[in-house]
Amino acid sequence: MTMFYIVVGTAVAFVIVMWLMLRSGHGYSVHDAEAHSTNFADTIKEGHGGLTLFLWVSFITIFVWTIFYLVEHWSEFSVIFST
Repeated sequence: MTMFYIVVGTAVAFVIVMWLMLRSGHGYSVHDAEAHSTNFADTIKEGHGGLTLFLWVSFITIFVWTIFYLVEHWSEFSVIFST
């Protein structure tokens, strides 16, 4: 039964990530990207748009996972700080 929850959780997570990725461009048009970009030697353009919801969710997920990992493996990391 655990494998079922893993598969369903993975499928749901995939759908949410895809929705966030596809939805992230709707608030920022191509014209906005062109207007807010920096041009380097008429060859490369670097955009300066805001952070999308996809990136916010990704950063928060990475931060939460890092804290969870450090808490779970603190005994392994504590060796570094012991003298």
